[in-house]
Amino acid sequence: KINNWAQMVRFTRTGGEANAVAIRIARAATGKDNIAVCGYHGWHDWYLSSNLENKDSLSNHLLPGLEPLGVPKSLKNTTFTFQYNKIDQVEKLIKEKNIGIIKMEVERNFTPKNDFLKKIRNLCNINNIVLIFDECTTGFRTEYGGIYQKYNVIPDIILFGKALGNGYAINAIVGKKEIMQECQRTFISSTFWTERIGPTAALKTIEIMKKIESWKIIKKISKKIKKNMKKIANENHLNIIIDSTPATLNFKLDYKDWLKYKTLITQEMLKKGFLAGSSIFVCIDHNDDILEKYFFELNKVFKIISDCLNNKKLIDKKLEGPVCHSSFKRLN
Repeated sequence: KINNWAQMVRFTRTGGEANAVAIRIARAATGKDNIAVCGYHGWHDWYLSSNLENKDSLSNHLLPGLEPLGVPKSLKNTTFTFQYNKIDQVEKLIKEKNIGIIKMEVERNFTPKNDFLKKIRNLCNINNIVLIFDECTTGFRTEYGGIYQKYNVIPDIILFGKALGNGYAINAIVGKKEIMQECQRTFISSTFWTERIGPTAALKTIEIMKKIESWKIIKKISKKIKKNMKKIANENHLNIIIDSTPATLNFKLDYKDWLKYKTLITQEMLKKGFLAGSSIFVCIDHNDDILEKYFFELNKVFKIISDCLNNKKLIDKKLEGPVCHSSFKRLN
């Protein structure tokens, strides 16, 4: 009912697994191997093979200089990356690489410009390409269903996860019948896909989200967080960069020693009972009382960072452990 353009669905437990299943189905439907991707889509071979030709291909999507160790070299030149809002890059890939699938996040740190998503959809229609929207992160957070609805662009397959089960393990691969039915001809299977906790959680979560209109609550809270984040940064004379969708915020203090400052934020906020880094996934329980306490404590840390900028050696004295890794390097 939420995606009335679709007729079939498969369920998995994790996002990376859902992405791999979607790729298997789409390749079966198109008969083509080559994929164009934009965004983060998991850890499986099909995705990391982007870095076999150039180890920096995923630098703007996952990590800089990620070595595709363990990925078969025979997958080289099967997955190609493009940058968001760069329609010329997509056109070039379609022209030169025999692309059968375009897989992308609808929105993360940027919003579409110059009808970017509609142009992608049109290119897929003209060239018989399967369009997959990965909304494992954005789905249900800012719209009831997918954030794609905001832009009136319909994919062939869409992936949901995370918010779908409110933290319980479930992902949905939703799509058009003429494409999804290929999963009956290829082999896709897992013992745990029939486990009921995830689906049960999803049914109740969807019911409550619709009832309370959680996405509207989250958008209001997100605006408050962004406003207050800028306010305390300005008060402490700090240069801050905030990338955000309506439901998620990523901030960075624009200085060379950012990872040290990020470590300090986590270290000091933990002492006050906050599990805090540089990313905030907004939820309905981030009420005014919690936000007031959070920014009261974060303001103190920002003040320390401001002092550190005036005394370069001070930050090393403040840290009580090793400096954190950047982004997904934590997985190593």
